[in-house]
Amino acid sequence: MFPGVGMGEGDADDDSSSTLVQTGKAALTFSEMGAFVRDIEARPPARLLSDLDGLLALPDAKYQLVVMVLRRKLRGNASERDAILARVRELQAGAADPAVRKRAEAFLAKPQE
Repeated sequence: MFPGVGMGEGDADDDSSSTLVQTGKAALTFSEMGAFVRDIEARPPARLLSDLDGLLALPDAKYQLVVMVLRRKLRGNASERDAILARVRELQAGAADPAVRKRAEAFLAKPQE
């Protein structure tokens, strides 16, 4: 892993990651990151919720893109908002990765910033 590179970069070959998380890890160019954002936005809610732990573990710049999309989704319908917040609370309480727990806590502190 290179200095300054965020979490998750060292495990790019992790087969347990979803294709969305793998796409996020691999995105380097502006157009790739734009496509990653569009993929997050288009992800079916159930699959997005199951991917959240991996998405919250992405390197900082990509994590910020995830937060941007999640905050937009929180402005949408109440059921999606409630499901996202419930899943983030679950991750805050019990994610295996302490960094994911910390990011979930930070997100919950300002979910609609």
